[in-house]
Amino acid sequence: ALTEDDLRALAWRSIGPANMGGRVGAVAFAPGSGKSWFVGFATGGLWKTTNAGTTYSPVFDDEATSSIGSIGVADAPPSWPGWASEEEPVPEEERAEKGKAKIVWVGTGEGNGRNSSSWGAGVYRSTDGGGKFEPLGLEDSHDIPALALDPRNPDVCFVAALGHLWGASETRGVYKTTDGGKTWTPSLRIDADTGACDVKVSESQPDTVFAAMYARRRTIHSYQSGGPEGGIYRSRDAGATWQKLTNGLPARTGRIGLAVHPKKPNIVMAVIESDEGGRVAEPFNDRSRSGGVFRSEDAGETWRRLGDFNPRAFYFSRILMDPDNDQRVYMLGWHLYISDDGGTTFRSGAAHVAHVDYHAIAISPTDPDQLLIGNDGGIYVSYDGAESWDFHNHLAVGQFYNVEVDDSDPYRIAGGLQDNGSWYGVSDSRQHDDGKFMGREGGLTNQHWFHFMGGDGFHVDFDPVDRNIVYAEWQGGNLYRIRLDTNETRYLKPAPKEGQPRNRFNWNAPFFISPHDPTVLYLAGNAVFRLDERGEKWTRISADLSRLARENPVALTTEGSDAETAGTVVSLAESPLKAGVLWAGTDDGLIHYTPDGGASWREVTPPDARGFYVAKLEASRHDERRAYAAVDGHRSDFFDPILLMTSDAGASWTSIASNLPAGAPVKTIREDPKNPDVLYAGTERAIFVSIDRGGRWVKLNTDTLPTVAIDDLKIQPREHDLVVATHGRSIWTLDDASALARLTPAIVASPFHAFSPLPGRPHYNGAHGGLWSDRMFIAPNPERGVFLSFWLRDYNPDGVKITIKDSNDTTIRELKAPGSPGLGRVLWDLMPDEKQRIPNADGLPVFVPPGKYKVSIAAGKDHSGDVEVEVLPLVTAPR
Repeated sequence: ALTEDDLRALAWRSIGPANMGGRVGAVAFAPGSGKSWFVGFATGGLWKTTNAGTTYSPVFDDEATSSIGSIGVADAPPSWPGWASEEEPVPEEERAEKGKAKIVWVGTGEGNGRNSSSWGAGVYRSTDGGGKFEPLGLEDSHDIPALALDPRNPDVCFVAALGHLWGASETRGVYKTTDGGKTWTPSLRIDADTGACDVKVSESQPDTVFAAMYARRRTIHSYQSGGPEGGIYRSRDAGATWQKLTNGLPARTGRIGLAVHPKKPNIVMAVIESDEGGRVAEPFNDRSRSGGVFRSEDAGETWRRLGDFNPRAFYFSRILMDPDNDQRVYMLGWHLYISDDGGTTFRSGAAHVAHVDYHAIAISPTDPDQLLIGNDGGIYVSYDGAESWDFHNHLAVGQFYNVEVDDSDPYRIAGGLQDNGSWYGVSDSRQHDDGKFMGREGGLTNQHWFHFMGGDGFHVDFDPVDRNIVYAEWQGGNLYRIRLDTNETRYLKPAPKEGQPRNRFNWNAPFFISPHDPTVLYLAGNAVFRLDERGEKWTRISADLSRLARENPVALTTEGSDAETAGTVVSLAESPLKAGVLWAGTDDGLIHYTPDGGASWREVTPPDARGFYVAKLEASRHDERRAYAAVDGHRSDFFDPILLMTSDAGASWTSIASNLPAGAPVKTIREDPKNPDVLYAGTERAIFVSIDRGGRWVKLNTDTLPTVAIDDLKIQPREHDLVVATHGRSIWTLDDASALARLTPAIVASPFHAFSPLPGRPHYNGAHGGLWSDRMFIAPNPERGVFLSFWLRDYNPDGVKITIKDSNDTTIRELKAPGSPGLGRVLWDLMPDEKQRIPNADGLPVFVPPGKYKVSIAAGKDHSGDVEVEVLPLVTAPR
């Protein structure tokens, strides 16, 4: 049977973009350094820099989650017990230096409660400065937005476990370890609905610990934040006992952010969400009737309310004091808010130049004017006390929801991102990958990506006839047609007639151009709409298809953003084989089917859907009655994969989830356009392939794609590239997956097989128009040439020999490959052997002439196969 090891010759390619970042969950400086720090992204993993952000390295790519909520970094003192466990003994006189920033704690799960938030896998720790991490338990905590270390001992850690976002859970509250995470003790626990959202250890009185307790719950149509059980708690005995602090504080609290001054332990500050006295009428109002900013100057015994300022508390609620000046206070919200009077008044100042929605902040241990901030746009640094900001736009950590490709050469890729709009770029810059240029390899950079729609970006689509037309939307089904050559935009969202009920559109409303007519689009909200004449006219072609509309209409009335709009279609597909055969799936677990363009609909919901969110529907490219449904249960606090197939237009469904791993719902499903038995599934953690139509799945990350949510996947038909939208690591491609698509169980069982390659398309590369630097995002271009692929069941010590002959049966090139078992491939760069090359006066590559070439692939004496490769005429420049 096919295994993950069999596919390791395949390599994914990160292509960006890095123009924008993604939501940041946590930042932390290394002790005593203003040049070394860690950045944890909400869904993009953990990154480290040792040169003040000139370069970053991802250090968490292979762990069980990419969602980071908190980071703690500590020196290992000479007396640290862990020195005894080092592989090589460290002399005591060297421990002070080698122990710097040696201990790194990570709490996974961001804790910001978004409708798009992922979840974590507990606590991790590194004892080599972030080189490798060990999981330490508390996996079911899901979200750990804060942790605090005892400054006397880096093995003592307090963890704020917030718990499940979508349901009750037991692993909530404050947990403590005194042995480096080997064992955990529940230190403060209230109930299965109330977790901890913050915890602080007093640096100058470390037996004093403060914790913020918080109850929250999200459904597809609501968000509950706060209640009577939450509040601020204090321990005077290192977490052995706790006291709830009430003097001057509201009785009902939601999310709370805490700060304890490191040099003045009696000064404690809090930003508190509270609905006591009723909520304000406007959900985005920055004022609270009873919450806001609070300050204590007697270690929490009494509190004084300084003001009602508390912007969107469930999403922000972070506060920090300058270690050298307790009157200088920073609070996070839409912007970075600064107070110079101890928290009584705040201003936003120069932080307006940065992206909105601030979630993380740290002050340099060497200079209080050096700040790190993390927001929905990425990571920023200030060196002058927040007067100016430097954006680090060289990390490809975009949170894509969807992706689309066209048939240009090189083909274009577009997608929409969380809070960063919609962008398009190219798959190949055709610039300087022939060698070194200014000391760097050429490739794709930020200049190859273009922003064309704001807001939160979601679905996009290229007009297949007019390459200057692209469609994109922002949240709530706000669909536009854009002309890229003139920037002309046309608003296309259907609006009800006067007196008619309003239409409901999901946060991520599906739309697409019909594969049968480029002037027809389909868009879905609570109903399905057909848009003709490229959106100039629209027709509603279904009734309300949601379950909530008939069973719980009260839930359809929502406050706040479109993130809580429910009872909507969230997945929509049309058969590529027959126009008007449509499938629609809702956020409340229904699937409907129409064979006639919406004239008649029937519900075909499988029992296994269980009322859960139908994340993706895929209409078969090979059988108009076949379809696939990826059902995501995490919004109902169910985390196992649900993947279904019908071959009779929904009359019956079969589970094809088989051996997909538990704990990671399926987010997208695609059928290969060439082979009906090859399927690709993207989950919350990884991508998988099946070569027997879901009978068995094999992980396809191949040591190159990190752990990350795969929100969408498309297959570029000419190149047969797999293109994935990751929610945290931008866009990745697997170039030329044509051999993978032709794998069958019979081939896997055979000792050897040679695959016919795609045509080779030589091209020259142009010069790059600028200079390189280390602080610059550069992604590799596709390898130039053609992949010659083969299957080898067993290891062959002699390796694999590849011989290429021209039409005269003359050998023009010989190549070699390792004899490793599995799917192997070798790149032929479309050039003959050096002895046969005619020198090019301009120094350009010398390609073989167009035509057909015979390729013999042999593994030892016993296994060989012949295939033909066609070399197409030279492509001189992008078209």
